[in-house]
Amino acid sequence: MRNLMSLISVCALAVAFASPVPTQAQNRGTVTPTLGISGRIVVPIADFQDTFEVLLVQNLEQPVQSTIVDNQGRYRFAGLGRGTYYIIVKVEGFQEVRQRVDLFGSGDTVINIILDFQEQRVIKPPTDFSGEESEVVDAADLSKNYPPHVVDALKTADKEFHAGNYAKALPLLEEVVRDAPDLYQAQRALGMIYQKQARFRDAESAYKTAADLRPNSAAPLINLGSLYVEEAEASANQGNAVVRGILNEALGSLYGAVKLKPDAAFAHYLLGVTYYRSAFYEDAEDHLKRSLSLAPELLDARLALANVYVKMQEWSNVIAQLDAYLAANPKSRLREQVEAMRARVVERSQARLR
Repeated sequence: MRNLMSLISVCALAVAFASPVPTQAQNRGTVTPTLGISGRIVVPIADFQDTFEVLLVQNLEQPVQSTIVDNQGRYRFAGLGRGTYYIIVKVEGFQEVRQRVDLFGSGDTVINIILDFQEQRVIKPPTDFSGEESEVVDAADLSKNYPPHVVDALKTADKEFHAGNYAKALPLLEEVVRDAPDLYQAQRALGMIYQKQARFRDAESAYKTAADLRPNSAAPLINLGSLYVEEAEASANQGNAVVRGILNEALGSLYGAVKLKPDAAFAHYLLGVTYYRSAFYEDAEDHLKRSLSLAPELLDARLALANVYVKMQEWSNVIAQLDAYLAANPKSRLREQVEAMRARVVERSQARLR
């Protein structure tokens, strides 16, 4: 049915510094820049004294310098030129930080960062949303309406798609939709590949075309809903207003799908994840329970439910969902993560009883 992943964030002295990456200007013998960035990384744990690396990049990915904070959190980057930089901090158990810094003055710019605890969640970002229906390309039927080269290209693309060779399937499908834009199977498969490449607008256009071609099919609407859920995850750093707008698009598509197909378990699952991301936990609970009643094998819904119950602080229900997941899927690749989450929840619930 569907490959899914489910969906449910000081002061001291000695500091070790890494040598800055020489710029082209420096290589030509010009004056070394005198700008710098310094400050403290505050870890909200009493007596936290572990050292860790802080990375400085430009263009969101090009490394410039790295340094090790001391046991009280101080760091410093020196010898920088004017421009925009990003401080990246990754500490286990805390949310990753990507702090923008604009250097246009002189001397050091002081940036202090307070780390936030990572959410207790095991909902994984979407990797594959194939929709609710399994589409089979009937070449004999297509041959009645389309020329041989279109049918042959679609058959080859379908084979490559199901083998996971998306790079080979993509140009074939793009050729097919150019020659036969009304071919539903090609539009929907093209949307799936665009989604895997995070080409959200292209995927959206293909799914909407597929939905127009088959207005009575829930599958392209489910695909659209999955696309918006994934896009919301990818847009988290753009602010709550942007994310909420994308999630509202997801709700619209998914409710359209369940109107056409009320027993679409995958659509109810995605509705649950969407409501979880929107902080409507009771609605999330209802739809996730509905998805499990329709498809008990949809085990990711149990992980999503566990995350919902964490937010609702219903610890016994968290444990029940995690136990059910582990019992049904003892060889899960997430087993260690789920067991660790269960241990933390048990510890927390016991502490509340003391």
